[in-house]
Amino acid sequence: MLALKKNDRTIAGALLRCCWVAALLFAPFGIASANDSLPNTLKVAYFSQDVPSIVPLSPAFDPDSYSVITQIFDSLVYFDLDGQIHPGLALNWEMLTATRWQFTLRPGVKFHNGEDFDGKAVKFTYDYVLNPQNKAGNAWILNTIKQIEVDDRNPLRVTIETHKPDPMFLNRLNMFGSICPPDYILKHGIEHFRDNPIGTGPYQFVEWDRARKIVLKKNLNYWRSDIPIIENLEFTIMPESEWGDALLRGEVHLIPNFAGNQTRELMIRGSSELKFEKRLVLSGYWVMLKNSGILADRRVRRAINYAVNKDDLVHYADFGNSEPLASLGKRGEFGRDEKLLPYTYEPEKARQLLMQFAPQQLQLKAIASDIAASVAKIIQAQLKDVGIKVELDIVSRSEWANKVVGHKIKTGERADYDLAINLVDNPIFDLAFHAGLFLHSKSPWALLKDAEFDAQFEYASEAIDRSEYESRLQALDRYIHEEALMLFTTQRIQTVALSKQLSIPSVGLNGHLDYEILTRASFSD
Repeated sequence: MLALKKNDRTIAGALLRCCWVAALLFAPFGIASANDSLPNTLKVAYFSQDVPSIVPLSPAFDPDSYSVITQIFDSLVYFDLDGQIHPGLALNWEMLTATRWQFTLRPGVKFHNGEDFDGKAVKFTYDYVLNPQNKAGNAWILNTIKQIEVDDRNPLRVTIETHKPDPMFLNRLNMFGSICPPDYILKHGIEHFRDNPIGTGPYQFVEWDRARKIVLKKNLNYWRSDIPIIENLEFTIMPESEWGDALLRGEVHLIPNFAGNQTRELMIRGSSELKFEKRLVLSGYWVMLKNSGILADRRVRRAINYAVNKDDLVHYADFGNSEPLASLGKRGEFGRDEKLLPYTYEPEKARQLLMQFAPQQLQLKAIASDIAASVAKIIQAQLKDVGIKVELDIVSRSEWANKVVGHKIKTGERADYDLAINLVDNPIFDLAFHAGLFLHSKSPWALLKDAEFDAQFEYASEAIDRSEYESRLQALDRYIHEEALMLFTTQRIQTVALSKQLSIPSVGLNGHLDYEILTRASFSD
């Protein structure tokens, strides 16, 4: 069956109805059930290549890896699938001043090795991340933290002070503030920890069979007694092109990011054994630009936005499972300027803007992750139509992270690409996250160096009053649109493909394979 959230508008309705008609006309053939009896292992196809790390204390920063990390580790807070904040390892918290937050920690929690969780673990983790010598990949997200103080009289009380007011502070702790065991790491060393992670999370690490699978088992002593439901969890690593067939053969049970343009074929081939769930999520195909060379000129950046037909991206790249974006802000995201309209498709206008540049200058180098390949190829073809040649390199998402993000973390310099294209979700629900991630000059992702953007971003990020913060973010969204700091594409209607036996609570609004999706998943007859 196809389940849609009540309040999610999809522009793909008519196309999907056609798919169902086709599905009814074709009887399923040669399709195996996931298992004859209920499985005790949930197998997920989410990675097309080995991940760089499965711990938060790593020089790598690959957001997809946090789908594993959040099963092994907990943060002080977490957001549910609709974006509401809940207590995690912190029972409660209080904003003492504009820059000081006090947390009361959850008692009785232990790491998987039996080590006690307390304020010492919080301080150790964040001190490690913020130490520049460690080059932690998530340091730029937590870099508003100035210091962490543990109450000498109460080890379950922690005060965190930020350098300046930070309206996104609690959001940062979701996922990226995962807490690690100090005694275990100090005893065995950081490299041992990275290969043998220990957390407090719902699942415990069992095995990392490089480039093949990551296996976890249920934490029987988890502080939430209601989850996880399924005993074992396996992230199967295989090329994205094989995901659909593996699902049909029962070798995997869940594809959280299924390409929209493959939905019809899979529905026809496996309608009796499979089901799909969809939701418009805070995820999009992001084209980051290096504002140097010809892209230093705003007219060129605008030209490439006029040159790309967003309707083609919607219909041919995602088979209707997306809608056009006007700027960085997404529908349902805090801080979006709802009055902005997408750039229109005007190839002749694009050519006129480009006329002053010599033909030999109109060459760009791009890198795209495999999951964004269809979008990247359409962009490549349409830019060619207006006289821009794009040399396109398509790699796995992990390799993309290594060549773009890893390169900047290691060298401090932007990767040697004019365009970097990837599908990225927003795990913390706030426009400022993607603004910082994609565009701020200090981000390990950013190809951009724009002093005015940096100033506006930092101004927005210092607002204390919630309504003022939203107003400043909307102004930032307008600046991003007017300056064409990115090539704006589409916001995704995420398709999740799963076996008929498997149920998940929902597709998360943020578009990420979140903590609760896997822990609350269950099998049934």
